Amino acid sequence: MKLIKAVASASLVVFVALGLAQKYNKLSTLARTPPPDKDLLADIQLETRPQRSLDAVIAEYQSATEAEKRTDLANLLATLDSPEFDGVNLDIVTAETLSRAIVAGLSAPGAVDTEDIELRRQAVGFLAGRVPGKTSRNFVLKALEDGPAEVRLEALKRVGSPSGVRGRAVFAMVQELGERGLVPDEVYPAALRRTGGAKAKDGLVAIFTSTDSRTLINGCAISLQDYHDPELIGTILERLEQVGMIDSAGKLPWLSASLLNEHLKSADKAALRRGMIAISVRPSLSKLSIEHIEKGLQSPDPDTRRYAAIAVKKAVVAKVIEAQQGESLLAGRLQVETEPVLKAELTGGLERIHSLLGRKATGVQ
Repeated sequence: MKLIKAVASASLVVFVALGLAQKYNKLSTLARTPPPDKDLLADIQLETRPQRSLDAVIAEYQSATEAEKRTDLANLLATLDSPEFDGVNLDIVTAETLSRAIVAGLSAPGAVDTEDIELRRQAVGFLAGRVPGKTSRNFVLKALEDGPAEVRLEALKRVGSPSGVRGRAVFAMVQELGERGLVPDEVYPAALRRTGGAKAKDGLVAIFTSTDSRTLINGCAISLQDYHDPELIGTILERLEQVGMIDSAGKLPWLSASLLNEHLKSADKAALRRGMIAISVRPSLSKLSIEHIEKGLQSPDPDTRRYAAIAVKKAVVAKVIEAQQGESLLAGRLQVETEPVLKAELTGGLERIHSLLGRKATGVQ
């Protein structure tokens, strides 16, 4: 009897041990299993979600009755402009098929004046920005010429994109409309730049240097920087100074820090002064221009030194450059400065920087 109990007890111990060992192996395997791929859920959704091809969407629209096509056209445009088809490049055949379908849809019965203008605006914008080809270009050119204003404006905002309507005829039309005063100032420079490319540069410079419209000046300044030519920064800053837009943060257009840095490498005395003014107004520009600010602090021109000192102080306050670096720049200049007004500016800048260093060291706000 005792022998039977002993054997039973031993069997139970072995069974429990085997069970624990099996559980341990499972947990160990689970611990060594890598985490699931982050994109797994997206892949599953992609596989299970029915995919629609662009050809299928176009064919579905073409199969609609004439009475349905105007309503279906709005749905088609919304679908093609949705994330589902965002970035899809159209081959020549598909682009021509699509543009013909859209143009035909706009001729379908059932138009109401206000609805028709809105639908045309959407269609022209989509064709101008996304659909190249003869039919699309002709339709957009006609919209640019004939309007109405809402439709023309939408076309002007979208023409010239790499995937849409562009070419010599489009550029010429934009130029003609601009000369006739039919292009809003806030749109004109960018439209010229997109449609004309390198051919538009001289025209943009001519507009920029002759107009007094701040909107046009601002737009031209930004568009000209798309050419990545440091010499144009000099032209931009000179004109901005002439019209009183260089020394105000609210008036100064966006400037490329890298282009300004390249321009200042070969800047003459006047150009360096203008560069210091721009940096003093827009502290973020100082990040790539520390060596030029040092040159400005050493300039024989008092105005250049003053603006350089202001630039250092503002850059430190904006945390674009380190306070210790700003302190070193201003303190070094203060030791040799003789102009009373500039000494006061340098002293004030140093006091502001010292207060920032004090707060950082003590934690006092």
